[in-house]
Amino acid sequence: MKKINIKNIKKRHIGLILIIFISALLLSSFVTVALKDSVNNAVWVQGKHMNDVDLDNLSKNGVQNIFLHSSAVDIFGEKNVSSWAKKANANDIKVHIWVQCFYNGTWINPIDTNKKDFNYDYFNAKIDQINKFAEIPGISGIQLDYIRYPGNAYEYNYPNGITSTNAVSKFVSMVSDSLKNKDVTLSATVMPEREDEKYYGQDVRTLSQYVDVIIPMAYSGNYDQNSTWIKETASYFKSLAWWSKVTMGIQVYVSDDNETSLSESTIKENYKAAIDGGADGVALFNWELMKNWFNLNEIKQ
Repeated sequence: MKKINIKNIKKRHIGLILIIFISALLLSSFVTVALKDSVNNAVWVQGKHMNDVDLDNLSKNGVQNIFLHSSAVDIFGEKNVSSWAKKANANDIKVHIWVQCFYNGTWINPIDTNKKDFNYDYFNAKIDQINKFAEIPGISGIQLDYIRYPGNAYEYNYPNGITSTNAVSKFVSMVSDSLKNKDVTLSATVMPEREDEKYYGQDVRTLSQYVDVIIPMAYSGNYDQNSTWIKETASYFKSLAWWSKVTMGIQVYVSDDNETSLSESTIKENYKAAIDGGADGVALFNWELMKNWFNLNEIKQ
């Protein structure tokens, strides 16, 4: 009788278990992402310009989502924002309230440095505000912006586990939990750099667990880059965001130092580069500087 090598059997079993585990993890990731909401395309709109937007024109050009700055609520009131959002909805456009989280003229530290703990007082106040926005009739989503440090996140890492990255992730997880029973899409902008965690406290893989859509702000003009960089950036963030969709934010103007609107051909090239890089969608920054509209459906996704 042939002698059975127990060691070989154990090795095969371990290998099989690892294969099953990895397969289950990949399947779980695929199912999770498949169930999350998408933002195929969008455009950011400053609150003060809400009533200047030609919703019919946006609809004709295939725009499906608007990120409306929360200042619109302060300027026009909830009822008027709701009425406007319903008009957008009638044009097959969803409206998301665009919320600045840790910057509103001054930076707010997600960590209470005196207590060396998460800044729960600020977190809770901001989440209360976000929930009120989410409850406005006609609103379909919340778009979190400035969920980050201004570039000095590495300065706030304490040995008790209270770190800049954990603080940003904690806030987003709390926002996500607060919205779980509301029918809204949750998206979050992130910096388009490969050292997001060190400088901005943004752990994209962790954040992707809590939001439907990660939006890297691939503003090529600000980085003196081109469409190739946009494509590469899309691929990079797509590989990081295991648990969410990825919609690339692109500029429609030259740069923050030169707000001249880009040509239609350049915007199309950058848009297509994001899609070719694997992005699930593209968001245009921003409506005010988008002078050369075209039908977004022309670009195959």
